[in-house]
Amino acid sequence: ILEEKPKISISLVTEPLTVEECYTALVKIATLTGKNSVRRKKAVLVGLLNKSSPGEAKFIVKTITGEMRYGFKEGLLEEAIAQAFSVDLEVLRRAYMVRSDIGEVAQIAQEQPETLPSRSILLGRPLRPMLAETADNLEEGFKRFDKALFEFKYDGARLSIHKNNEAVMIFTREAAEVSTSLPELVADIKQIPHSFIVDCEIIPFEHSPKAFQELIKRLRRKHRVAEFVRKIPVKLYVFDLLYLDGTSLIDTPLINRRERLKTVIQPTEQIEIARCIVTKSGAKARIMFQEALDLGFEGLMIKNPHSLYTPGKRGFEWLKLKPEAETLDLVVVVVEYGHGKRAHLLSDYTFAVRDREGNLAPLAKAYCGLKDREIEEMTQYFKGIAREQHGRTFLVEPNVVVEVKFGEIQRSSLYEVGYALRFPRIKRIRWDLSVDEIDSIETVEKIFNRQKRSS
Repeated sequence: ILEEKPKISISLVTEPLTVEECYTALVKIATLTGKNSVRRKKAVLVGLLNKSSPGEAKFIVKTITGEMRYGFKEGLLEEAIAQAFSVDLEVLRRAYMVRSDIGEVAQIAQEQPETLPSRSILLGRPLRPMLAETADNLEEGFKRFDKALFEFKYDGARLSIHKNNEAVMIFTREAAEVSTSLPELVADIKQIPHSFIVDCEIIPFEHSPKAFQELIKRLRRKHRVAEFVRKIPVKLYVFDLLYLDGTSLIDTPLINRRERLKTVIQPTEQIEIARCIVTKSGAKARIMFQEALDLGFEGLMIKNPHSLYTPGKRGFEWLKLKPEAETLDLVVVVVEYGHGKRAHLLSDYTFAVRDREGNLAPLAKAYCGLKDREIEEMTQYFKGIAREQHGRTFLVEPNVVVEVKFGEIQRSSLYEVGYALRFPRIKRIRWDLSVDEIDSIETVEKIFNRQKRSS
């Protein structure tokens, strides 16, 4: 006689997934830390996807990977909020730049619009960094400012550091917290007896500056952190003080912020205050520029000593000066399989610049500059973000920003923008930059006109 086994019934009917459930799960994934956190994150995600319909699963994954690509840009959202709640757009934008949370700013605009102008930076809340325009030469700085503050420009990644009593938070320019990746800096900063926010640049450094790509291994590190602290030493150069012991300093002139910075930051083996001089002497500025290059740094920053700190704004109060060898920050929009030994790799890249309407417009194509190992890694990455495939060619999401060297800019009918790069070559991948930070066609024209004048 066969014994009948108990039947197990599995219901194929599940309750619809709610927005609240989805939000709770995503917050849990983002905040889980500690032992087995990766496995636990996966378990939460699997549970969420199992409860989702195919359509829901698609958009959950796109939300997590930041690939929604619905065309609704930040600026348009700011305009919509300002119009919806009848607030001044520039006031709202400034509040967003210092708070970096558009949801919070929208809530303030709805409930307490009169307080928007008084919103300022907060400890522990990342803010957008102030940005610089490009200078053609040292003289441009003197034309704009009677006296200029000249500062070494480092070839690294921009960070902001927030210290509140014993708590130390280190944020990238994209507002990602990387404190756990940089324990040696956290330890040094904890010794400083103040609460503050500083703006700074981090570079890989062992006796001299090292390749920027090494830094990415540190900033993205979640495991084997101690091992990479030894393998890839870093140095932090602090150049601005934005908040000190309860007081915002962003509306204080730069020269005064710099003076107060010297009373806060005590140099260590890993932390220094960025060297600067204030002068109207072209000879002194040229000596400093050459010294920066001799030390392996990128060039000089030229700043108005009386400039206020304007988060997220690019303007002529700060200028950046690099050597004559020109580079542009462009975004990869098309990739193709190569030839010969690279026939199985996506090694040929087409780069785009930002046109006058804010759209991406192709400007150049290159297939050299990266190492074979990097090309292999990027092949897998590009396949994962491909939007369309046409034979050996892929249209990809504009996620990868690259710094491109070139011989000169030429007039060309090859591309709609009317220009093309001669002898383009990839200098490096700029994982620290987003597509919103690539160069514009105006920068291309500026370089083209400068080259034409000098030829």
